[in-house]
Amino acid sequence: MTLCEVCHAVLNVGDYPFCKGDAARHVPSKTAGVIADSIPGGIEIKHGLCHPDGSPRRFDSHSDIRKAAKKAGMTNYVVHQPPPGSDKSKWTSRWV
Repeated sequence: MTLCEVCHAVLNVGDYPFCKGDAARHVPSKTAGVIADSIPGGIEIKHGLCHPDGSPRRFDSHSDIRKAAKKAGMTNYVVHQPPPGSDKSKWTSRWV
């Protein structure tokens, strides 16, 4: 447990530490988030990374998918393909 030296508020991990006497300024930082590697409930992949007999294969984390793809010699490749006459897509963003 850490206390603010100025207002004596309890500081949690990710809180803004500099308050200048106003405890309301100790708000969690929006950039302190962590993106989880796990996939809740898992994902079943039916094409590409399936079992050798063709049956679907279940993965519980993004790193497991990455390892299986590397072992199979595959590369994750996304192509931005918006509808004709537009540069907008609800699945991808163009970063060029």
